[in-house]
Amino acid sequence: MTTKFLVLLFAHLLADYPLQGDFLASQKGKRLIMMITHCGIWTGCISVAAHLCGTVLGLPTIAVLFFVHFIADEVKAQGWYCNADPLGWPLWLDQTIHVGQIIGVIVSYR
Repeated sequence: MTTKFLVLLFAHLLADYPLQGDFLASQKGKRLIMMITHCGIWTGCISVAAHLCGTVLGLPTIAVLFFVHFIADEVKAQGWYCNADPLGWPLWLDQTIHVGQIIGVIVSYR
């Protein structure tokens, strides 16, 4: 389980940061297609990483991963955190949600 968690965590970090890039990061709160693109990249990376670890995710799980990521990022992108420091607790909350998704995948597919 530890190896699978680390692989999925790496896939998460890769998809949520360098694969998102500055353009998607700046546009995902302004254009729906950019948010959909980011969430698709993230969900795809998690799904491929899980597959490489021997876990084939079902379509319902993939949909849940996509939509939970979408909601978490949309809330953050629309500024619902009342001008909080974007590198403060909103970032921690966002990352906690995404890591929770990874843990959910691991627990669901034991």
